[in-house]
Amino acid sequence: MSTFTFIVCTYNRVPFIQETIESILFHCAHKNNFELLVIDNNSTDGTAEAVKPFLQNPAVRYVLETEQGLSHARNRGIKEARNEVLIFVDDDIDLDARYLDVCETLFANPNLNIAGGKVLAFNAEAPDWLPKKYYYLASMFDLGDEPRPTEKLMGANYCLRREVAQRIGWYNPELGRKGNNLMAGEENDYFNRAKLLGYSIWYEPRLVVYHKIANKLNKDYLFNYSRLNGKSEGLIEYKSARKRFWGKIIKQVLMLLTFYLYGAYAPSEERRTYYKIKQLYALGYLTVLKEKLFS
Repeated sequence: MSTFTFIVCTYNRVPFIQETIESILFHCAHKNNFELLVIDNNSTDGTAEAVKPFLQNPAVRYVLETEQGLSHARNRGIKEARNEVLIFVDDDIDLDARYLDVCETLFANPNLNIAGGKVLAFNAEAPDWLPKKYYYLASMFDLGDEPRPTEKLMGANYCLRREVAQRIGWYNPELGRKGNNLMAGEENDYFNRAKLLGYSIWYEPRLVVYHKIANKLNKDYLFNYSRLNGKSEGLIEYKSARKRFWGKIIKQVLMLLTFYLYGAYAPSEERRTYYKIKQLYALGYLTVLKEKLFS
């Protein structure tokens, strides 16, 4: 039977981190093949004290990572993990009761190396004005109810073998969140490198976490994240796919023209939101060009 390490990276998220630890321990209480590793990314809100009572459970460990940034925290989790399979979940989730049972079934297959599943909203619903295509901006992920290969997963819910993580290497610290900065892209970069090494990625719908995202279901958050997501993907492609980067520069300029000529005046709020997200993504992507030309 495989052994598992839950890696939960956190920054200034009391009481979310307490609830997440409680959920994992409650739903895995019947298991003895896991550890729970909390990576505190230099929090200033008393996270260490909040986690301290849980350390009485021998399955729980606390590590302070002072280098700011989610990528640094995830890399520290990979270094510190003691078990065969790494499970990355966010610090504001509720674990499905079957989660570890599903993991055991999946990783009993020696040919499976990377897997992830659904990230569903916890006691919340997506607003009508948010196109389903962009649910991921609010940290929701659902590819349906059939297992299948996929190109990407969400970092709030995925697993991989530790030896595979060591081969892929470290998360890129130029990408990902740093403190309150919502930069992203580190997961896509990581999965792209995994695929280049020949690893396939598997979507398993029974692997479910419930994400506490009520604070993200507003336009200010989603629009800001759209722009930063564009910048993150621009940085990735400028570095690893230069021809594609220049092709997408043209595409982003055309997208801006489409927004100003039509998208801003689309007949429904959902369509206006769709074009606004694409406009902000384009602006973020073009920021990379500006920085590279004038840096």
